[in-house]
Amino acid sequence: MSTGDSDPGLDAAQLRAELQSVRQEQEAFLRAVSHDLRAPLRHILAYGRLVRELVAESNADAEALEFLDTMAQSGQQLGEMIDGLIVLGRAGLVPLQAQPVPVEAALRSAAAAAIAAAAAAAAAGGAPDPGAPAWPAAVQWRWPGEEGEEGAKGAGTALAVQADPALLGDVLLAVLDNALKFSRPVAHPRIVLAARPLPDGQAEIRVRDNGVGFAPARADQLFGVFQRLHPVSQFKGLGLGLVRARRYVERMGGRIGIDAVPAPPGGCAEGQGCEVRIVLPRA
Repeated sequence: MSTGDSDPGLDAAQLRAELQSVRQEQEAFLRAVSHDLRAPLRHILAYGRLVRELVAESNADAEALEFLDTMAQSGQQLGEMIDGLIVLGRAGLVPLQAQPVPVEAALRSAAAAAIAAAAAAAAAGGAPDPGAPAWPAAVQWRWPGEEGEEGAKGAGTALAVQADPALLGDVLLAVLDNALKFSRPVAHPRIVLAARPLPDGQAEIRVRDNGVGFAPARADQLFGVFQRLHPVSQFKGLGLGLVRARRYVERMGGRIGIDAVPAPPGGCAEGQGCEVRIVLPRA
């Protein structure tokens, strides 16, 4: 063997060591950024509350209190954005534990979590409008394998993908959170969940809703950091869920896409909405 030859085992070990070093440096950077950004923000919010108390006690113009409330809300939003960026930055650091995951079980678990979160948000929002259907109990769900437009009964119920259970759960939760959120304005909200094997050894998971939708030409923007296609006053959120979902799906060797049909001006038309497609290796 010549001196120029290298041992593949040593090369692999060196690469693993370098990768671990990079991950440790990135984690240290994220911790530092998190601390250094949060500290001044905590001061701004704390002193803002003190200033508000002083202004309120002085019987100042009510508009001044509104300005301070807006400042506090913006500060809280900035804190949430920092937290979201830290989570996004750690998306590539989470250890990947790929194993066979039954698709229907993963969908049902994520749906239960999304429904619980939507119910808690609805309760925190105060009393609903009189005559409005209970939320999210009003949503009609269709599961993989049920009879209907998605295919024959039983199709996709035994399908499994090779994925990390925790990461796949986070992906499905982000997608279903959006499906519920953007379906709420619809009179008869419906979410259709489907799964099917693909001929290339992959499996496709689809989540379709009949919510408000968006302009199809702007679909790729939804995978950008802090990108929103609806005003925050209409739909709360930071615009990070799908970004994190794409990173997780790509780490698991898959891909994710989204299509939508926008609602017409002046209202939300049922039968339109959004469809998210997730493709992962079949187990």
